[in-house]
Amino acid sequence: MKIGIIVFSKTNNTFSVADKLRSALVKKGLDAEIQRIVPENDDPGVKPPIVFTSKPDVTPYDVVIFASPVWAFSLAGVMKEYLEQLSSLEGKRVFSFVTKQLASKFTGGTKANRQIKSVVDLKGGRVEKSFIVSWKNKKRDEEIANLIAEICKAV
Repeated sequence: MKIGIIVFSKTNNTFSVADKLRSALVKKGLDAEIQRIVPENDDPGVKPPIVFTSKPDVTPYDVVIFASPVWAFSLAGVMKEYLEQLSSLEGKRVFSFVTKQLASKFTGGTKANRQIKSVVDLKGGRVEKSFIVSWKNKKRDEEIANLIAEICKAV
């Protein structure tokens, strides 16, 4: 089973969680790698169409994990545009997680995961589980550990 962690991360907070997840999956004996989404312009206000200098192909993966920050109480526009440009997720197991700065439940994490789920559904896939990591939450390390444990258990 080949696992692709597809991540967009401007500040490397989201990437750091993805890297911990990759390490745990590899330690479990799984073939997991991180692929970064890199736009020409990663400004939070950039409007579509977004041009990518690195646009990972999900075709080789059996399991795909999408990871993105929350921007302005919503999914980062870069990740949203990337997902919309995918051709198909048919037959793929899909998970997602988002990172956000504020600990409050009402700061976009749930909305961002719903946006990922909506596009994944349109592409023929189904998100099995999704997670939120609140960067300024005192329980951030717990949230990260739970995300890693749940995904490692599921795959």
